[in-house]
Amino acid sequence: MSAALRAASPVARPARAGVRSRRRTHAVTRAATTTDADSPPYQVAAREDLYELRIYGGHYVCRAPYNNREKGLAALMSYIEGGNEETKTFPATQPLIMRYTCTPGTEDVAGKTMELSLGAGVTDPPASVDPTNVGVAAAGGELVAVVGFEGVATPELAAEYRRLLTTAVESDGLSLAEPDGFRLATYGQLYSLKPRLNELMIKVKPPGA
Repeated sequence: MSAALRAASPVARPARAGVRSRRRTHAVTRAATTTDADSPPYQVAAREDLYELRIYGGHYVCRAPYNNREKGLAALMSYIEGGNEETKTFPATQPLIMRYTCTPGTEDVAGKTMELSLGAGVTDPPASVDPTNVGVAAAGGELVAVVGFEGVATPELAAEYRRLLTTAVESDGLSLAEPDGFRLATYGQLYSLKPRLNELMIKVKPPGA
C-alpha cells in the first residue's frame, strides 16, 4: 500500500436513516450537509470492513462527456440552469459523479463522463438543447460497492482504491458487472479541487446472478 493510500484512509459515508457510520471524522460529518433528498437515492444492503453495498434507486441525471473538467462542469451547469427544451432549472445536487471506462484489461482511461442528479421526483426531464455536449440519462437500478476516502482524488489514488475495492468484493464472492469501468463521486464545491470526501464506486452483480 502506498504512502498516499495510507494517508487517505478509508472512511464511511455519512450515515443515512438507520445506518450507523463507523468512522465519523469532522470532515465526513461536514460532508453530510451536502447531501439531501435530491441526491441519488440508495439503500445500504450490507456494510463490510472496507466498503458498503448500496442498491441505487432509479433517477435521472444530466451527463456530459469531457476531457477538460471545467468544460464538462460548464456543460452540466448549462443544462440545469435552463439550457434545455423547456428552459427548466434544476438544483445543483451532490455528489458530482464521474464515470470512467478503461481499455479492457488495463487501467488506461479510454473515456469519461460526469453527471449530476436532476433531483427527486423528476420523471420526464426535458431534452438538452446541446445534446453533443450534455444529455439526459436514466441512472440507478443497480448494486454498487462503495469505498470512501478523504483527500485529493488523484488518478493514482483512484486506481489504487479501484484495485483495493475490486480485490475486496471478489474475495467476498461478488463479481464485477462492469470490469472495465468505475466511478468517482466527489462532495463539495463543484469547481474546487481542494481535499474533500470522495467515493470510489464499482457496479457489481447481485449475488447468484
